[in-house]
Amino acid sequence: MAFWSKTTQQADKISPDALADFGRYEFLGADQSGISDAYALVSALVASSYPPEGPGYREVITELRRHAEKGEWEKVGAWKYVRNFLTDTPDVSDLVDGGLLAIQRMRVTNLAIHLAPVDSPRYEELTGERPANDGFFGPPVFDSDFGPTREYYFDDAVAAALGRSIARVASEPGVEPGPMDDAVRCMWDFGMLIYRGPLVVNSDITFEPNVVRRAVAAATGVDHRIFSERLVAAAVDPNSDAYGPWTAIGAARFIEDYLDPSAANSDAWVRAADSGIIQLMEVGAIGVLMSQELFTPKQRERLVVLRS
Repeated sequence: MAFWSKTTQQADKISPDALADFGRYEFLGADQSGISDAYALVSALVASSYPPEGPGYREVITELRRHAEKGEWEKVGAWKYVRNFLTDTPDVSDLVDGGLLAIQRMRVTNLAIHLAPVDSPRYEELTGERPANDGFFGPPVFDSDFGPTREYYFDDAVAAALGRSIARVASEPGVEPGPMDDAVRCMWDFGMLIYRGPLVVNSDITFEPNVVRRAVAAATGVDHRIFSERLVAAAVDPNSDAYGPWTAIGAARFIEDYLDPSAANSDAWVRAADSGIIQLMEVGAIGVLMSQELFTPKQRERLVVLRS
């Protein structure tokens, strides 16, 4: 065969690793994947993807298929690329199906909350099962080596709680607290941060001093017994806008950690702890959304009482 008749393979516009990282970013998110600029990974492909009737469009599909053969995250990347940049037509359905089957093999235990409605029906057709839902609300969790398990997030939350550095707030017996609204509203985010952990909550509430700043300000230089009574009365009020398990258990933890130790021996603390623990039990959160190890010794004592 003459040299001029030989066919040459077109150079790849991106690498399989770049497509895999794009899949990780699209499925796991920026925080969990550690990838900040997903578009840069596939921008060379995107430039050839338009217009759909252009010659580059078919080349992009061919390259996606070639890379998808390399591994599971590459398949996820190809699926997510189709959803973001290509038209959903029969000629790319194999790339979507490949990504959905890859996710099934990865055994994502809370897949139901991470699979878009556009993909759920096809997932069920392909696998014969509904997307898994183990009750963990947060990032994708895996029963495989492809990503973090639920226990990974539990362990990180426990480590973060153990590593906290807290300064108690000054108390002035007999001094009445001022308005409590801001302090009460802090308790939901504080409870979420402590009991779910910084890797799971919104990045806006991962810096504890900011989360509790207004509560600390409201508790400084006032009678902590009175402060606790008013904080808890609002935190456990079902008519309050801030009502919920994280507010109640957050209030109990704030009293234990930040206020005069005598406040943690009050009836107010018991009401906050019991309300929070009961609500967490009612929604099945203990062991599913949070680890029991995150309760303080005093809270674990109340848990035993409330379970008996």
